[in-house]
Order: sequence, then structure tokens, then C-alpha cells
Amino acid sequence: MNAKTVFALDIGSSSLKGVVASLHPKQASVNILAQARVKSSGIRRGIIFDVEDAARSLSELLNELEGTYKRDIAEAHILVGGPCLETRFAKGNILVSRPDEQIGQEDMARIYETIQTLPAPQNRTVLHVIPQNFVIDEVDRVKNPVDMQGSRLGLEATVIDIFNQAYISLQKALNIVGLKQAMVIAYPLASAKAVLPKRDREQGVCAIDFGAETTSLTVFEDDELRHIAVIPLGSQNITNDIANALRIHFDSAERIKIGFGSALASKVNKKDVIELSQFIEGEETVVGRKYIADIIDARLSEILDFVNAELKKLGKAGKLPAGAVLSGGGSDVPFMRDIVRRELKLSVRKADLSHYSRLFGDEVPTDMFGAYSVLVWLFDSAAGTQTTAYQKGIGGLFRRVLDTFLP
Repeated sequence: MNAKTVFALDIGSSSLKGVVASLHPKQASVNILAQARVKSSGIRRGIIFDVEDAARSLSELLNELEGTYKRDIAEAHILVGGPCLETRFAKGNILVSRPDEQIGQEDMARIYETIQTLPAPQNRTVLHVIPQNFVIDEVDRVKNPVDMQGSRLGLEATVIDIFNQAYISLQKALNIVGLKQAMVIAYPLASAKAVLPKRDREQGVCAIDFGAETTSLTVFEDDELRHIAVIPLGSQNITNDIANALRIHFDSAERIKIGFGSALASKVNKKDVIELSQFIEGEETVVGRKYIADIIDARLSEILDFVNAELKKLGKAGKLPAGAVLSGGGSDVPFMRDIVRRELKLSVRKADLSHYSRLFGDEVPTDMFGAYSVLVWLFDSAAGTQTTAYQKGIGGLFRRVLDTFLP
């Protein structure tokens, strides 16, 4: 297969990230042609609320990327996150079309279309249909029914959909900058699939992404997606707490959090202090580091309480053998792994893409994991190491592969 050049766009609350790359399946490599990040505007909790502001940020990102790439960018594969995403269970059935009752690719395409056309909650658009089990007549838990025989084919699936207005606002922003949408991808799904090795997904694992305004949770077991949840709290809430407590500007509070923060208050010496004059000209106040750590510890404990509540719904609280894998800018606070281990009673490690070093070579910046996760997905699909969508041709593959997320 010839090289395919793609643009991956990660729409975040604090920043927009983009990567232009050339995929080379035959050479098992990905060539990064350009990457950039700019501050977000007009976006809250992953949702565009001011189309014109968001378009200006997007235009700035495109200008930086095109300045390096030396070509115009016309099409994007887009990651979206936030509370606008929801998951639900769906089930559909069809009659097998061939007279000999052998199940073919056309039947697979029809069963997915059946799920996509089932009545959906009002004002929501389907992004992904994720199979849990196929059913052939009375035989359930079939993983790949192609070439098997039966008169009726069923599919039990998890559906991820998006609030219509969030989708419409995204389209408007793209239209303003003249960018065509290739596909829209749920951030928690693509990111978790990239940072979680297959063995972890088989044993049982959760990926926790600490974003600026949201924290997303994705749970896998038996290499199947079990649950996705988005909690409307993130690292920016910690910064707000510090700013309110010290009565200082948000930017100064962010610098204090980054420079002196600790996720575990118990790890900070009570005698350690912070001179605010380092951050605010003319300010003579001295603040104990323990006080700042108490603020961070309290807010993170609250966020992790919500995470644990989601795990309890699944009966998996403290019961995931591969533990928790942390990503997102908010996960860089010192002792973050320790507080997650304390609150969730799971083993904890930081996410990385080392198992994809064959593709990228150099270490991938943490804040670019989202955009790179799209490249991972597209490469695996093009190389044939993931099951592709049911449409012939490379154009169909790249437009629909994430509509049919197959393990």
C-alpha cells in the first residue's frame, strides 16, 4: 500500500494539537512531517461554545503546521472529548442474505447499519459502534462470524454518540477555516486503545486521562471496551482552587501548581514555604507548600471518587489486574500515581507509547498522545493489524474505520 498523508487534530479545552504524518505500512513506519500546539479559545470541556473564537485558534494551528509542512492542509481526522460524549447498549438482528446462509461481508455491513439506524436519544449523533458479541441463530459470543453459517445474525454493541450541537459547532468552525472533516473520533476511545497494550486490555485495565476541564475513564477487559465515562472536572479546577484560596490570579496559581504542587499532602514537609514574590511582583506573602498540597490532594480525591464510582457500577473497583494507566497534562503532578493507588486500590503507571517505538522512534510528548493515537489507529488499520470497516478501497477505510471499532 502506498504512503498516506493524514492530519490528526486534537481539540482540547486548554490547547489544540495537530500532527501531519505520512503513514508507510510496508516499511512499518510513520514519518512526522509537522506538529504544533496552540492555546484554545472558544472551547470549554472539549465543546466549542464560540465558533468564531475556536476557528481563530484552529486557523493559528493550521498556519503553524502549513509553515512547516509547506503545503495546504485540506482534511482532518478529529478527536473530540468532554461530557458531550455518551455510551449506550444497542442490539440488532438481520436475516442472512445468501441462500446457503453463509455469512459474508455484506451481512456484516448490514448489521452495523442496523445498529446505527436504531432509534437514538434525541439530539445525538452516532460516532462509533463497538461490537461486544455477535450472535448466530442461538449461538452467542461469536467474535468473527464471517464465513460461518446461520439464518439470523445479531450484534450486541456499545454505541458512542455525541450531542448534536457539539457536532454542529465543530462543523461550523471547520467550514470557516476551509477544513474538510475526514472523521470524528471519541478521544477516550482512541487514546486508551493507543496507550493500553493488548495484554493489559485482555487482563482488565482502566485508562484515566486527566485533562484541563475533564477527566475521562475508559475500561477494557477481555480486549473489549467495557465502559467510557467523562467527569466534568480536571486540572484547571485545581488551579482555580489555588487561585481562590490565595486570592491571586489564575496564571500565578498555575505556575505555583506546576512549580511546587504535590498530589499527596503527606509527602510535603510542613516547614517548606513558597514566597509569592517569585510569581507576583510586590507580593510579600509566604505560603506553606503543605497548604498548597492539601488543596491539590482534596480536589484530586474528589475526582477519583467519581472515577471509583464508575468502576463500582461495573463491579470492577479495585479489581482490574492490569491496574490504572494515567495520561493527560494533569497527570504530571508529583506523586500522582501514589494518590491514584491510594484512592482506587489499583496498581498505577504512567502512560507511554513505547510499544509503538517502531513507528515513531523518538519519545512522543505527553501532551501529544491524543493526536498520535489517531496515527496509531490509522496505521494499524492500513497495515491490516486491525479489522477494517466494511467498505472497499482506501478511501472507505480511512473514512469509516473508526465507525466500526473492532478489537
